Amino acid sequence: MSFKPPIGWNQYYKSVISKTRLLIKKGIWEEIDELNLNRWLTNFKTDESKYLSACMLDALTYRSQKMCHSMMRKILSETIPNYCRSIGIENFQTLSEWKSSIKDGNQLVRFTPVSISDGRVKSSSVVIRHFIEANDIPQRCVQQTENLERAIENGTELIVFLDDFAGSGHQFNKFMKQKKLNELESRVKFLYTPLAAHKTAIDRIESKHPNVKVLPVEILDEQHEFFNECLDGFFRGDQTNTVHDAKEYYEDYCSEIFDNPKYLFGMSSQCLTYSFFLSCPNNNLKALYHEQSPEWKRLLFRGRN
Repeated sequence: MSFKPPIGWNQYYKSVISKTRLLIKKGIWEEIDELNLNRWLTNFKTDESKYLSACMLDALTYRSQKMCHSMMRKILSETIPNYCRSIGIENFQTLSEWKSSIKDGNQLVRFTPVSISDGRVKSSSVVIRHFIEANDIPQRCVQQTENLERAIENGTELIVFLDDFAGSGHQFNKFMKQKKLNELESRVKFLYTPLAAHKTAIDRIESKHPNVKVLPVEILDEQHEFFNECLDGFFRGDQTNTVHDAKEYYEDYCSEIFDNPKYLFGMSSQCLTYSFFLSCPNNNLKALYHEQSPEWKRLLFRGRN
């Protein structure tokens, strides 16, 4: 059985494109404009590929700046104080007292970006900048890894690692090793709070580093993967195609165009369709962010300054 658009696919395609244009027009998908969308849609020439493009757009979860700032405020106002109470690090009675202590530069907690030296796009500095803006806290609350030793000596009891996304957990584990942070684990508590994380990453990190607690705002799992099989066995529940056929078609279609077919299904083959206004994790389908002029135009940017 080969991949084919189901009956009524054209109406579905038009409906999804119309919905996407409305999201862009209303500024909900704020870092995507109609030109980006139109250019990306030209990548798909056949009925089968056009149907697949509509499925990708329909599955796309996009976190705007407003949404990300709300997630960042939740980290500061809920995730961290709740964790502090759970491990006995507590010098506040109320939430307002907690927020005031942070804004006053209390030494109890310091925030650190997750950044590694591997030449890849990393949005940690952008995440930090927006975290400070969203929560109206002073820059001195942020410490780079090379200054953590001094912070601990000055009374810091909890290091909070800030990031946008954890997909496989490999990047964070590499960060811990590269920065030799395991040497500090006996002297301070570690909390990793990405805006979102795949369950695979949470399990891998906590297994490798028992002293690191991972508490993302949003947790993804196999149900969020684009080629996840529905209960009825069909691709995206379309009553026509199997997941195997859809996956094979996607791979064949992109492989014929892309110079480098590596990570067609995203890092660790997680097949995600989940992006932020500030970055598109490479665990996403490559068709969403790949740029190869003139053969392929991207919809999403891997990272922004």
